[in-house]
Amino acid sequence: MIVSLDLRQLPPPEPMERILDALDALPPGARLQALTPFRPMPLLPMLEQAGFAFRIEDAPEGHAVVTIWRRDDVAAAAAGSSPAESSPAGSSP
Repeated sequence: MIVSLDLRQLPPPEPMERILDALDALPPGARLQALTPFRPMPLLPMLEQAGFAFRIEDAPEGHAVVTIWRRDDVAAAAAGSSPAESSPAGSSP
């Protein structure tokens, strides 16, 4: 299951706040896919510390596609694997 958010039109820090809120409600086995106006660099260490893994892809239109899943969720991690820039899914917080 993929939960999608289009946050491209929101000013900072709203995209980060909405992503964090959505992650609180993310069901097991699901991934969150967020379209953000740019790479959310301040969010990345927060995700790793909270036990999430992520993948970031730069879209041709200039925004970023951020896919996030719980690091210990094997089903979501398998569905989210790709050669794009990723966090170390096997590392511990």
